[in-house]
Amino acid sequence: MDTFTSVQHPSDRDYVRNRRKMLEATWNLNKMQLDRQVQYLRDAPVADAPRDDSGLGRKMLAELRSASYIPDHLKAILDSTGGGSSGGSVMIRQDLEVPLYLLFVKTFPLFERIRHAPSNGLVHAANQVTAVDGQSLGSSVLSGELSTVNYQQSTYNRVSYPIAVFGTGRGVSFKELAAVQAGGAAYNPAQTELTNGMIRMATDVQYVMFQGNASTSSGAGAATELGAYNQYAFDGFRPVIGSQGTYSGDNAIQIDQSTENLTESLQFGTTEVANNGGNPDLVVMSMNAKMAFDQEQQPNQRWNGPNEGEIIPGVKCSRLNWANGTLDILPVPGNTLGTYTRASDSATVEDAYILDSNTCCLRWLYADSFTVLQIPSGVDGALSDRSIIFGMWGLEIAAPLFCAKVRRIAS
Repeated sequence: MDTFTSVQHPSDRDYVRNRRKMLEATWNLNKMQLDRQVQYLRDAPVADAPRDDSGLGRKMLAELRSASYIPDHLKAILDSTGGGSSGGSVMIRQDLEVPLYLLFVKTFPLFERIRHAPSNGLVHAANQVTAVDGQSLGSSVLSGELSTVNYQQSTYNRVSYPIAVFGTGRGVSFKELAAVQAGGAAYNPAQTELTNGMIRMATDVQYVMFQGNASTSSGAGAATELGAYNQYAFDGFRPVIGSQGTYSGDNAIQIDQSTENLTESLQFGTTEVANNGGNPDLVVMSMNAKMAFDQEQQPNQRWNGPNEGEIIPGVKCSRLNWANGTLDILPVPGNTLGTYTRASDSATVEDAYILDSNTCCLRWLYADSFTVLQIPSGVDGALSDRSIIFGMWGLEIAAPLFCAKVRRIAS
């Protein structure tokens, strides 16, 4: 998987090459080092200020303001001059994009772990495989020497995957900037706001990827397996792999953990995915579930030993052994996976997802990461230092029958 070829504008090849070099040079920095790099770039002297020799900022702003997929409220923010006469006053901060992107990925590694690809429209139209075919074993391929070959086809859902717009505006007043500097504090409040903005973006994208429900309003709610309905979101793992609402016939696998421990439940679910024809390679679970999994392994630590793998540069995870290899285990901090009431027994449960990550894809519009816009100080009469971070993504799960979930009692 190579998402380094993301472009802020299709014609800017120098940007692609420079971004690749910057990413490769900074992959292994930790969050504190990245935070310091953002501060250095924001505080760089005028001689080191970012340049836009190719006119990329003006090109992007013109396209964003005229694009039908950009909401009016975001266009109003982009038009920072008030009258919209200059049209190019918002500057694309290409230098800040790489360290902020890495802060984003290190907060939410699943964003980089699964495949990225462009959307084919305002919503991404695609086929979702729900069955390879309807034939019994051997009946579709065996024939006589000169017999006519039987023709079969897979079963599909014609699906439109929504593309959601995520954006956050961040800024501080000149008064606050001056007060911090006068007080001798060793930090830049504008840089702190940018870093916190990325944490907010990571949290919200992660929340929608897991709990998002944009297609089924009836019976929806935060405490249901459908999740809370939001027309501006996209459908996440919880309803799709739960075969809920629109996806009731997608043949995804669900397992209710009961007498088996979590390790056994995950191994059973992984085997079921493989029996369906999938190639499972990733488990995503909460920190509490990962703690329960680790506690189950403690009596076996002598022979099991540390079993780690690097899922993306600089981000390591442990692995689970199953019948045909190992799975990466990616624990998710916070409460973005959420809990809900299990229909079978009204227990409060949370999901652990077993994924064939090759069948999951983040579809994007305009750029496969996010864009940082810096609004020049005082351009609209406001004495402030402001930036906007935004991106547009949707989640495609092309073959739910190659994925599974384990509903475990929430802890």
